[in-house]
Amino acid sequence: MASISIPIPDELMEEIFLRLPTLSALALASATCTSFRRVIKGRAFRRRFSALHRPPLLGFMDAAGFQPAQAQHPSAPLTGALGRCAVDFSFVPAVVSSSSCYVSPDEGGPRWRPRDVRDGRVLLDWRSLQAPVLNYWSYPEEGYEVSILMDSREHVDFYDYDLRLAWTKREWCNAADFHLAVCDPLSRRYVLLPTIPEDLAAQPQDRLWEFEPVLAPNTSDDGEEEPFKVICIARYRTKLVLFVFRSTTMQWCVVESPVFPSFDDMSCFDCVRGCFYWTQPWCWSDHLMVLDIRTLWFSTINFLTGYHLQLTDTDPIFDNRRPNALVVGREGAIEMFSLVCQHGTFALHHTSLQNNSDEWELKKIIQLPGQYYDYSVSTVGAAQGFLFFQCAPDGIHIENVDCYSMDVKTYEITKVCTKMDDFLNLKRALPYFSFPPLLSEPTI
Repeated sequence: MASISIPIPDELMEEIFLRLPTLSALALASATCTSFRRVIKGRAFRRRFSALHRPPLLGFMDAAGFQPAQAQHPSAPLTGALGRCAVDFSFVPAVVSSSSCYVSPDEGGPRWRPRDVRDGRVLLDWRSLQAPVLNYWSYPEEGYEVSILMDSREHVDFYDYDLRLAWTKREWCNAADFHLAVCDPLSRRYVLLPTIPEDLAAQPQDRLWEFEPVLAPNTSDDGEEEPFKVICIARYRTKLVLFVFRSTTMQWCVVESPVFPSFDDMSCFDCVRGCFYWTQPWCWSDHLMVLDIRTLWFSTINFLTGYHLQLTDTDPIFDNRRPNALVVGREGAIEMFSLVCQHGTFALHHTSLQNNSDEWELKKIIQLPGQYYDYSVSTVGAAQGFLFFQCAPDGIHIENVDCYSMDVKTYEITKVCTKMDDFLNLKRALPYFSFPPLLSEPTI
């Protein structure tokens, strides 16, 4: 008697595939037959899968390029999905610059480098390996002060009038000088953002001190991808201005904040539930700065309350390391991990601020790997339920930096990679999370 093959309903196949233990097993199932692949590639299954599983960590991005998760890390088999495009972003067209000082990309010259990563997208700016810096000791000319946007590798005698004149004619520093792009490394798609219009850039009528572009998080409640938004936090001598770009209109707008930042550096921040939180990079501060990306409104939260008062007595000096990182809290709470060094060993102090309380409470103290000595550990941020920190191992050159992740729910610590870097460099290491192309749609 001949056997009869009964087709398996798509709904039942979805339930089976959702229960596969790993992404590798799902990829093997997809390669088995066309009907399996059709279900797995279907929009309904991908939405259900992404709702149940967070995207895997594929590695870190910084100004030097992409460092994939290495052997022994669960995501190591998936890092091949990125390929060369994630290393140099060569698929994004170069910016034609009139700079008189050319340095090739291979020697650290201008090229696209990541500034922020979120929801599978990467925010790029066109800059040298050492980021452009704003010269704080601007000089007077024609009745006002002139700031210069210059590469930190270059040395100019600003007291030499002829050289100074050549530089001011070439580049006067304002928000219109920055070139930005947003890309999806997996699909190799990109959007070149128009530069901020000169009339908007001139509105603050003040000296620009700091320019920090960030990607706003996806705020849709149903998990659907939405058009992206870029927010540039421009810190001037006497004011704080937000330049906002929306991909739906492809235009910039400007919002002046009534809050002036008390921090000297706006580069250390974490994104939690649609808000950006800034902490003081290298020391304790008495408050946090908060930006709600829906309202574009700044506020502050008291930091030195409750258990945090004890922390300031145990570890008052940080010496080139970032002490704090915020993570997604349970049931609306704000949760923080603070790095503390005592007697040469490091620990993360997990504290929480409940909605109806003004006092930070201690949740747990997590000891870090014991082979790291004093002032060789720094947090580098948090994302997708993980805290990230880097360490300089004892007995190895300081440029060999170990990068770790810690699950904020289980406190499990996993080594991600070892990368060649200057531990004291203030570049942000950006964790890159994404599903493989099998389970992801282009975000651009």
